[in-house]
Amino acid sequence: MPSEESVIDARLVPRQESPPAEADPPPAPDMDIAVQAPKEVPLLAPSVTAEPLPVAPPVPQPDAPPTPPPVQPEPPAAGARPADPAPASPSPEPAATPAAVPAPSPLATITSSVDLTYYSARDVDVHPRALREIVPDYPLMADRQRLSGKVRLKLKLEADGRVSDIEVVSASPPDLFEASALKAFSDVRFAPAQRNGHPVRALVLIEVVYDWEGRPR
Repeated sequence: MPSEESVIDARLVPRQESPPAEADPPPAPDMDIAVQAPKEVPLLAPSVTAEPLPVAPPVPQPDAPPTPPPVQPEPPAAGARPADPAPASPSPEPAATPAAVPAPSPLATITSSVDLTYYSARDVDVHPRALREIVPDYPLMADRQRLSGKVRLKLKLEADGRVSDIEVVSASPPDLFEASALKAFSDVRFAPAQRNGHPVRALVLIEVVYDWEGRPR
């Protein structure tokens, strides 16, 4: 019997090329790199003597006076009489009530030796009289119209005979002869009236008559 031979099955398989191995990088060229050392920061050396800041001088405070030691009362001597207690202070007196102000008394009447009364004709012993003749001016309008009239005046005479006041009591016709009569008697001097032998004031009524026919031409 034929002998069994071992059969080797050989096949041709295409060869797979392995990728080329990466080439080692070329060595880096030597480079001189200057590395600078850090600069030294100068340190400030502390000052040997520190400069003091200006400070205001302290205000001197007055020394307080020393407190005196308390005085110890001396013990009373043997047989000494104790001091009398101090008298109590008197209580304040109540304020005095102000006195009521009296009401003002009425004014006293001032008396005078001068008689200030104006006496009428029936109250005097001697009547006043004019020291000169009184001739009033005849109003021109009344003369042209041939008018007559009369004016009644009241005069206040002083004790020396002066006329202190004069006024018209009545006039007829009115507003015609008044101005002439007032002018004629305003500056006349009289012998003063008398009462009990002394000159006094007097109140006199005078009637001035204007007669056109009887007046002097």
